[in-house]
Amino acid sequence: MGLLWSAAGVLSAHRLVVRSASSASAGSTAVIEFSVVPEYGSPPDPAALESDLRLVLAGRLDIEQRLARRARGVRPPRVPVAPPRVTLVDDASATATVVEVRAHDRPGLLWRIGRAFGECGLDVRAARVETLGAEAVDVFYVVDRAGRPLSDEAQRAQVRDQVLAALR
Repeated sequence: MGLLWSAAGVLSAHRLVVRSASSASAGSTAVIEFSVVPEYGSPPDPAALESDLRLVLAGRLDIEQRLARRARGVRPPRVPVAPPRVTLVDDASATATVVEVRAHDRPGLLWRIGRAFGECGLDVRAARVETLGAEAVDVFYVVDRAGRPLSDEAQRAQVRDQVLAALR
């Protein structure tokens, strides 16, 4: 499971809204920086966040179940929202495939996107995540398991379809 979306899932489960995030990795080292705000009230206990992150990374906490329980309590938007968009940006990088995702923000969005990448067998090399008002504009630099950009059109279509499905 990817570190970026595992951490994003834990933050969301603790009712923290990710306003922005950046991620970069090289070899076995990853650096992720989140800017978060509590959905309401006071921020959660940092020790509880750390504990849950360790449990998720060890495969001993079902973050999907927690997020599903949380999603049941979220009201749908009262105004029409634009449909989600997933764009694979050609020629933006020589070393990775750039995937831009635009969607209405909701709890666990970054976790769902990351899980879709994982289901497609992709690794996120870098990411820039922004929430602008109620809309998320996220850019991911992804590679296949061999560390290469996606060149196969069928695989590119699968990524687009998987991420779109995760956003619905």
